[in-house]
Amino acid sequence: MWGEKFKQKYWEFLNYLCLEPKRLIKVIVLCACSVVVVFQLTECFQKLINPPINTHSRFELNDSMLYPAITFCRNPPYKSAVMERYNLSHHPKYANSFKNFNFNESTLDEVFQEATYNQSEFFIQYGLDSLRENVEVISSMHLDMGQCFTLNPLTTTNHSWKEVGYSIMLQHDVKHSEAPLFGEDLPGWHVFIHAQAEGFAENRMQSSGRVEYLFMEVDEEVEVKLTTQHFHMLPSSDNLCTTESEMSSTRCSELCHWSHVVEQVGCTGPWMPDIEGEQCHTAHDTQQLIKYYKLMEDMDSTVCGCYQPCSGSIFTSFVMNRKHFNISIPAAQLWMYYTSKMVTIVEEFHGYDLTQFVADLGGSLGFLLGLSVLGLIGLLEKIFELLFIRRWIAERKIKRKLNEGFENSTEKRQDELSQHESSDATLAVANIKK
Repeated sequence: MWGEKFKQKYWEFLNYLCLEPKRLIKVIVLCACSVVVVFQLTECFQKLINPPINTHSRFELNDSMLYPAITFCRNPPYKSAVMERYNLSHHPKYANSFKNFNFNESTLDEVFQEATYNQSEFFIQYGLDSLRENVEVISSMHLDMGQCFTLNPLTTTNHSWKEVGYSIMLQHDVKHSEAPLFGEDLPGWHVFIHAQAEGFAENRMQSSGRVEYLFMEVDEEVEVKLTTQHFHMLPSSDNLCTTESEMSSTRCSELCHWSHVVEQVGCTGPWMPDIEGEQCHTAHDTQQLIKYYKLMEDMDSTVCGCYQPCSGSIFTSFVMNRKHFNISIPAAQLWMYYTSKMVTIVEEFHGYDLTQFVADLGGSLGFLLGLSVLGLIGLLEKIFELLFIRRWIAERKIKRKLNEGFENSTEKRQDELSQHESSDATLAVANIKK
């Protein structure tokens, strides 16, 4: 019953449209415009919920020049005489080097402290803007790099050039001419340039890829030019970053890495401070610790909630000059400074907001209800009348004329037949009378 009523209403609606061509054209155009408007509004809502991100960069002249932190790690990192005395014939990063270590007489902490180089064995002099008080020195222990020292700037400078930058003189115990040709790297220092807030980690994955690196050899003087980029990113599904600045992402990734390693082994090492647990005191546990420390280097630290910062600074270094540095002891000199006050600032911003949404909404509704649509309807009506209705009217007129001509000829034939029949009947009657 309901199907029959629906079919009846449907055919009545089609007859209503087809009997008046203008109505049909208006309905078709209105439906097409409605589809276009719905599609446009859907895109607008999607952009409003997940707005696109645009990047804008600009240059500024900075009156206060912020210097990066510099971390120095010595190469080779361990004293070979001390290693031999503790029966460590290899680098501590190899698990087999602790096979003959006597854990009953010494601890790992004692070995790492005695076999690495302290601050007095590292630096001859250092300073920023010609003052040693402008620099803070922080030491850190690492498995591969040994004991490293980070110089953190405590002030900014108002000028740029060599006189106000870093001036650092390092000392070594092996001259360049006495270095072995095979089996060992050249004596020198690994230099890492990074933001002070991020800190340093020997694992490159944990350093966030924002660390500049160069190597200085013994008896070498190096001049390095610095440039700075400040970036401000927006967190999104494609870029998971954090706006919290309580802890650096590098430090968070390190702690995450160490915690998972200690959880697997059950003991810790001197290169993993701030981790609860006792140090390994057997060769087997130490070997397992080094093994898992290497295997889990590339673990995803986001499981611990460690995300990259949304804002920060990236320092880029350019080596301008390398030359021989000759003094009475094995040493090297590093100059690091800005040559310009120009700073690059890169910012991300949402490319779509509520104002643009309202403007697009008005434009879409204007397209649907505006005069341009009415004008389009009138134009289509005229075209439809010219192409179809007039031709249909002309065909109807021709058919009507043909039908009228056929009807007239039929009537004439009928009249002739009736006249002929009446004449025959008259003759018959006359003959009968005769």
